[in-house]
Amino acid sequence: MSQGQVEIKEFGPCRIIGLSYTGKNENQEVARLWEQQFMPRRHEIDMPERPAAFGICRCVPGARDGTFEYVAAVEAKPGAAPPAGMVAVDIPRGDYVVIPVSGLGELGQAWGSAPETLSRLTEWEPYCGPAGCECATHPCFEYYTPEFDAGGPMFLYIPVKRKAVS
Repeated sequence: MSQGQVEIKEFGPCRIIGLSYTGKNENQEVARLWEQQFMPRRHEIDMPERPAAFGICRCVPGARDGTFEYVAAVEAKPGAAPPAGMVAVDIPRGDYVVIPVSGLGELGQAWGSAPETLSRLTEWEPYCGPAGCECATHPCFEYYTPEFDAGGPMFLYIPVKRKAVS
């Protein structure tokens, strides 16, 4: 599947555990979170044999300046407890717009094109948008398959719900 082709898929539930960053990522803080903080500690998590990795993105309530929360994480076994200093996020079962990303270098472009991609959906609306934000319970996330390397495969998952019929 090439970048630009999107699908709607069901995903979850899934428990992930990782380290959280809150800010604007103005100085590559997310990359440092992965490389310098999370990856050296990932072995502390009770995870399946071949876990997927996740980059969870959530709004910060009340922030209007571009501040967001990002969690660098891996799939954990159901009920796994987060090690000291880590957080657990339970991704609910739901429908997601899945946007393929060809590699890490294209990730920013994929996030930037997500609003336009969502605007083309006639039957679906995002949980986080002009009508309100529910990303605390329905977060967007980067999904890195167990086979991931810097060239992919990876995907953006954006939770959506059917539009109300008026």
